[in-house]
Amino acid sequence: MPTMINRLNVFILSFALLFTCSIVNANEQEFVIKPFEAKYDMYRQGDKLGGGKRSLKALGGNTFSLSLESDIEWLIFSDARKEISHFTNNNGRLVPSIYSYERTGTGKDKEINIQFKSDHTLIVNPKAKKSPAPDTWEDGWLDEMSLHMQIQADLAVGKTKFEYTIVSNSGKLQVYEFEVIGHELITTGLGRFNTIKVARVYDKNKFYAQHAWFIPELNHTLARLWRMKKGVEQYDLVISSYEETTVN
Repeated sequence: MPTMINRLNVFILSFALLFTCSIVNANEQEFVIKPFEAKYDMYRQGDKLGGGKRSLKALGGNTFSLSLESDIEWLIFSDARKEISHFTNNNGRLVPSIYSYERTGTGKDKEINIQFKSDHTLIVNPKAKKSPAPDTWEDGWLDEMSLHMQIQADLAVGKTKFEYTIVSNSGKLQVYEFEVIGHELITTGLGRFNTIKVARVYDKNKFYAQHAWFIPELNHTLARLWRMKKGVEQYDLVISSYEETTVN
């Protein structure tokens, strides 16, 4: 009888160790950055305004670039944007080095360039006129584009709440908060996908809403991005094509 008990104890201990190792391995899974090119259609209140393209490229030496180009027209309004970020992947934590943003079209044109130097000097050109970002940056800070990829990386390892410090395309230091609010089956120009739905958390006094849907089976890439301001839909960006590209 004692032998049976000992064997049972060994079995329970072995199972417990196996289960513990499984949890550790699941928590330690690393996000693998896969170069891709994705195209999107942009809508506003049901009308198609134009489209955009997101491209992730491997530059060598564990360095990557993520770019976004969009071009929309609505009545007499036009808006063309280009932005790109260069960053390295440090075990799932992205470290930006260069970010640029350019906007042309109706209204005032805008351009900004940001450098996250290796000595932690932060160069923002031009600087914001009010509340500019400091002259040095800290570990964990991101720009507007490396933020996109960091969310993908964090979703891939199971995180459900996120807080990021961003040097924004206005040259200011801001804190963005997001949280997973569910899973949803959505229809896109690329097909139907089960997605993870993420909401940006705004101050209660602001009448904004922003939701994003990510596709786990496509390395958690962005499927849809929707924003509302003061009860009016601002845009609805929906994926129409996706292709993994060859690593150079």
